[in-house]
Amino acid sequence: MEELGKEMNESMESGKVEIGLIACASNASNTGSLAGRVALELTKTLGEKAGICSLPAIVTNVPRQTNLVRSIPQLIVIDGCHNECARKIVANAKIDPSIYINLEYDLGFQKEGPFSTFNYEEDSVKSIVDHVLSEIDKKRK
Repeated sequence: MEELGKEMNESMESGKVEIGLIACASNASNTGSLAGRVALELTKTLGEKAGICSLPAIVTNVPRQTNLVRSIPQLIVIDGCHNECARKIVANAKIDPSIYINLEYDLGFQKEGPFSTFNYEEDSVKSIVDHVLSEIDKKRK
């Protein structure tokens, strides 16, 4: 496990990560859970060029992590609902995302409130991943 962590750090530090994913993934509600699942799926889909950034490290201003996030060429922030927790956290850290997606505002997902962690359809994960990928493509053009 230690070796895997070392390899991941080397990958990040060597500049292989081109796309940083920051998701509000508290898992306290269906949309928070969904935002986290989408970030995981995007990481699988995009491979080595993408990585999930630590939202708690940003909010607590861990210098190494915050500076690392600032050095990633493309940052995608995914919020699950109208509370916009991830967007507010990165804004407070003076980090400017390339792409911002709010599952509630942009894609019409309904937050069901606390303790609704698993109340979403698996098909929703794929449709949101496809949406994010199309947004990435638009930025490239």
